[in-house]
Amino acid sequence: MKLKVIVEKPVELRKCLSFLVSLRKMCVFRFTEHQLVIISSALNEPTVWCKLDSSVFQLYEVDSTRDKVIPFEINIEPLCQVLRNYEKSNVTSNLVIRLQRRPSNGMEVKNKAVASLALFYTEQISMSSNVSHSFNVPVRLLKMDSDLRIVEPAMDTMKLAMKLPMRIAPLLRRLDRYRTSDLVTITGNQLGQLKFVIEEEQRKIVVQWKEKLDVLPDQDESPPQSWDSSVMRPVSLKVKLKHWNVGSHLMDMCDAMSLIVHAQGGILHCYIDMDQKCDIAYYLNGYQTD
Repeated sequence: MKLKVIVEKPVELRKCLSFLVSLRKMCVFRFTEHQLVIISSALNEPTVWCKLDSSVFQLYEVDSTRDKVIPFEINIEPLCQVLRNYEKSNVTSNLVIRLQRRPSNGMEVKNKAVASLALFYTEQISMSSNVSHSFNVPVRLLKMDSDLRIVEPAMDTMKLAMKLPMRIAPLLRRLDRYRTSDLVTITGNQLGQLKFVIEEEQRKIVVQWKEKLDVLPDQDESPPQSWDSSVMRPVSLKVKLKHWNVGSHLMDMCDAMSLIVHAQGGILHCYIDMDQKCDIAYYLNGYQTD
């Protein structure tokens, strides 16, 4: 088993981890032949899948007996801090990331699941002096059956898909004010209309976007030929407000975000780089309402 990657500017990786650490510390890293997949999930909580294409890295080497797949569980908090320190430092080398076994006192490791992610870089601290930094973040290697059970959430028939532009961010931030409410109802239609309804302290609060958003055709039916009642038919999704507010912060990382409503919930999706080599999908549990 061999894993070695080198990155000059870990902006995309750091952005992904900075978002994920606000949800939970433990994640699964799945290095495959062509991409790094980072998965964050918990029971009855939103699930997040981040995917970074191998071309984001200057060097990307993954070799294992299992179809060039290396999965492990890791606490991303210390890793995220190393990436922040690297970006702030006056570095004279790229960041090297390598998977290695963790021998104890020179003895052979009995638990084959025990390993660490080693990170190295060199920093210039004066005109004539450099210092080498090295860090080790413990990881737990996953067996094949454990990894195969981790499957990206399936999307049932798409009911509505809208593009949320950057200029909608102030409206989304307004929803952060309502801390005592449990649920929010998201309602949109094929005309590009979108609103949020919150019930708080016996009040019904409606926050509505006044512009028309770009909408993809409904998969259930052919695109309407005229502006009749079918395009105005609302699609409503009820989700936990705190989960929506966390996901809406993806807007801070991209120029536009997609909102997808399907039969069993919703998805917030965005690319965090111009070349669309790194994307984040935030899966919300919810249910449709009339």
